Formats: sequence, structure tokens, C-alpha cells
Amino acid sequence: MRIEPHSSKMMSKFLFFILYSSFIITLTGCEINSSDNGDLDNWWYLRQVDNTTDGTNTDYVSKKVFWSYIGKIMQTQGASAGTYLYRFEHKNNTLRVYSPRHHSKGKGDPLLTADELSKLTIHGLHLKDKGNIIDGEAVYEETFTIEEINSDRMTLLNEDKTLRLHFIAW
Repeated sequence: MRIEPHSSKMMSKFLFFILYSSFIITLTGCEINSSDNGDLDNWWYLRQVDNTTDGTNTDYVSKKVFWSYIGKIMQTQGASAGTYLYRFEHKNNTLRVYSPRHHSKGKGDPLLTADELSKLTIHGLHLKDKGNIIDGEAVYEETFTIEEINSDRMTLLNEDKTLRLHFIAW
């Protein structure tokens, strides 16, 4: 059997179409997770907390406290105080952290109660009830001003302007 040059050309075009279509389908089937968090999306190592009211500085290096941001979830861990998850909003130079949860590794991640909020202070957080309600639950939250952020450093000032948190990228 002899293949005519015309049919060989058609076969090449057909194969090219099939391969190209498969490639496009593969690309569109992949989910790409991206965020608008910029330099915030990182693992941050809390190095120092400055108390602006009395001028004291607390070295956090030995406490090994980390904050991380991935997509719309923030996580804190370290200082032998457990791991917690939060929702957060990052707009311009403002960071709002709210709805703290125990990180229970797939067992429901229950919300922290008002009595449990003090566990977060070792992680540099002082969340409060500001009267906001989501799904019938009180929302504990804290807002920070981002004083500095780049790929290496982040400095946050809490809303009361009493604590300045210094981080380095990990």
C-alpha cells in the first residue's frame, strides 16, 4: 500500500491537532492557586516584639514563633503553644487577622473560645471581640499596620500602637 503525499500531510496535521488539543486540555485542567498577597505570602520568623509604651524589647528568637500566609489562611506556630489557623484580610498597608482556630489536622479546626485567646499572646497576637458576628459566632480579631514588608523583612504595628512585631523571612 502506498501512502499518497497528500494523505501524509493530512495525517501530520491531524496528529498535530490531537497533540495540541491534549496540551491545552491539560493546561486548563490544572488549578493554579495564586493570591494577591504579594510579599506577605511567606513563612515569617518573629524575632522581636517592642513595647512602645514603656520602650522595652522582647527577644523572640528562642521562642521559635512562625507566622505563615498561604492564599487566604494564616497560620501561627511555635513557642510550645500549639498551631493555630486564622482568616485574614490584607489591603494596602493593613492586615486584619480574625477567626482563630485550633489546627487539629483535619478534625474540624474548632474556633477558639474567649477563654482560650490568651494562648495566642505568645505568638504576638491579642485578638479581641469587637462585636462582629459571622455565622452566629463572635469574631475575635486584631488589625495591624504594615510598616515595612519586602521579601526579607516585615514589621507590624498593632492597632493600639503598643506593640511592634519584627519578622524575617524564613
